[in-house]
Amino acid sequence: MPLCLTPRIERIAQAVTGRRESLFAADVAKATAELKDHLNGKRVLLVGAAGSIGSATLIELLTVAKPAAVAVLDPNENNLAELVRSIRNLPEPFTGELIVQPLDYGSALTAMFLDEQKPFDTIFSFAALKHVRSERDHLSTVRMLEVNLLKTDQFLAAVRRKKGNSRAQIFFVSTDKAANPVGIMGASKRAMEMLLWAHSQSAHTIGEELSGDMLPLAHVTTARFANVAFSDGSLPWAFLQRLEKNQPLAAPGDIRRYLVTPSEAGQLCLLAGAATPRGLVVIPRLDPAKDMASFVDIATATLADMGLKPTIFSDPTKAMAAVAAERARGHYPVLVTTSDTSGEKEFEEFVARGEQDIAHPNGFARLATIKAPMQVGVSALRDLLAVIKRAVHARNPQDIPSKADIAKALAAVVPGFIHRETGKSLDGKM
Repeated sequence: MPLCLTPRIERIAQAVTGRRESLFAADVAKATAELKDHLNGKRVLLVGAAGSIGSATLIELLTVAKPAAVAVLDPNENNLAELVRSIRNLPEPFTGELIVQPLDYGSALTAMFLDEQKPFDTIFSFAALKHVRSERDHLSTVRMLEVNLLKTDQFLAAVRRKKGNSRAQIFFVSTDKAANPVGIMGASKRAMEMLLWAHSQSAHTIGEELSGDMLPLAHVTTARFANVAFSDGSLPWAFLQRLEKNQPLAAPGDIRRYLVTPSEAGQLCLLAGAATPRGLVVIPRLDPAKDMASFVDIATATLADMGLKPTIFSDPTKAMAAVAAERARGHYPVLVTTSDTSGEKEFEEFVARGEQDIAHPNGFARLATIKAPMQVGVSALRDLLAVIKRAVHARNPQDIPSKADIAKALAAVVPGFIHRETGKSLDGKM
């Protein structure tokens, strides 16, 4: 998502939620001294940073603090180039060292990069496959688990092998879908959280191919939070694409979601990664009445920002045929559907069964926390990583597990995970 879209996104989000200032502005102001203490003059690494949340976090970071060096890794070279341009156009120029690499965070090249660099003081990771639709079949599901789990393990092992990096503050972004997951994406992110805790508790690496003693990670945090308005690939982002291509908007009429802006997402990640004690999951304190919206509401607000009004359709063929006529009269077709795809949660939540949220230790008004489990089952995680690795390196299709088998392997690690399989994918919808 190009950062130049932010003013429009902020306007639409304000129209939908009624907010006139950031949810977390007061908490960032309260934490400014601590953020500067942790980040000024320090070395910061951000991986997967050219996406919506990563780029927003980096801009917030550079607005608050003055790190000595910032390293940015992301395999998306187009978004990476745009992020660099945005950094170079900040009102207050960044004068530290900027290190940019188009690297996959779980690759051997990233491990070599870490070996060549001086240790980092703070590490943020936003690398993930985040879409529910990524569990469309066994191949895409294995790819999702490779990115969200196997590469996480390989990256954390590479971090730990570099002397000095194990003392860094390390943050990985999670998702609300990790709480009581019904889909493989959400379950993979819950397992990612457990993998983080394991790397902070164990004197050994977790993946079977990376055995050996080394220091546990000293400071690990994560955050679960809501839909980020107009983040890359999201449904609101698709609204802008449809308008540009003269295609009808399509939205489920039976789903409501919490909505945060990109800048709010960046502020939350900054607070979770650089102003939160170790071993905590950070979650936002949101009000269902004020901070939740339907996708039809978001579609309506998007159209209103462009001077258009919605015309509701239930037939996709009629909606596609009506674009020109509706636009000519200042309207635009919106196809309203019903949610019935695999892995889709009917509602949002941040706290899983068996967990309890408590006030943030730093007294932030809009953030709460969940304590990490005292002890993570490393053996079950190793077994899951071994399943993923065998699938990734399989030579024959019959050696790749089915979605059902993958869900079963995840259920051995993720408490209470029951996969919701409907046989339908978002790829079958507009």
